[in-house]
Amino acid sequence: MTCDELIAHLSSYIDHEIDTELAAEVREHIAGCTNCRVVLDTTQRMIVLVHDEGQRAIPAGQRSALFERLQRTFLDQPPAPEADRSV
Repeated sequence: MTCDELIAHLSSYIDHEIDTELAAEVREHIAGCTNCRVVLDTTQRMIVLVHDEGQRAIPAGQRSALFERLQRTFLDQPPAPEADRSV
């Protein structure tokens, strides 16, 4: 499993909505990938914080820019020229 594949399945993994074979692949990848372990841990902590504090809406444009920036940073990719850097 690659980091990109893990990111694509992360939400389903956290929600226990993937089959046992895929879940095993995710666990195996996380065991050997510090970056993905941090992403999983951070995502789970964020879920707890949102649950404890109540859900606050982030405008769609800002949310998209935030997720793009997080993914770009995680994957160590240079920003796209048209990317909104105001987030």
